[in-house]
Amino acid sequence: MQKIISNLVLGVALIGVAALSKTSNAADSPSKDVAVVQTYEGLDVPSGTYVMDKSHGSVTFSYSHKGLSHPVLRFNDVDAALVLDAEHPENSQIDVTILASNIDSGVAKFDAHLNSADFFNTVVHPKITFKSTSFTRASATSGKMVGDLTMMGVTQSVSFDVVLVGTAGGKLPTIGVEGQASLLRSEFKLGKFVPYVGDTVSISISAEFNKVD
Repeated sequence: MQKIISNLVLGVALIGVAALSKTSNAADSPSKDVAVVQTYEGLDVPSGTYVMDKSHGSVTFSYSHKGLSHPVLRFNDVDAALVLDAEHPENSQIDVTILASNIDSGVAKFDAHLNSADFFNTVVHPKITFKSTSFTRASATSGKMVGDLTMMGVTQSVSFDVVLVGTAGGKLPTIGVEGQASLLRSEFKLGKFVPYVGDTVSISISAEFNKVD
């Protein structure tokens, strides 16, 4: 009888150890349903306010012209400021202002038409602005920046795929970035000639930002 009782006690003890082991493993191993947050190192430039170098910055856009070509136009007067959190770039913010009347198609007559009430109506709406609202890193050098784009008095949320091109330290810390986005121009009261001229507009940004404080 004593041997039977001893075996029962040993069996219960082994079951308890097994249960504790399973509980510990479950706590130590993340569930398949739990998302693992990826972290990345900070950037090798200091945090602070950076402004776009106008001699090394551009905002261009293209669209389909009757399915025959994709003209590329640019804005020649762009100001942008980046408040950079180098340790946690996802906390960074960018503020862009474009003087719409400086649109440049390469053809003076077309530029005048683009400035008219048919399109950008720059007398009434002289500026285009973008203010970031969030940034999510997809890798150490890429991510998605979402922000409010205001054009023609209309504000819409636009998402840019952004890439860190490079950084430079020294006396003038610099960060180089590029971004791509697309939007429907008709959503900004710019739907003249749609669908004969494409509604989808592809935007490209390439810029160097220099630290100012």
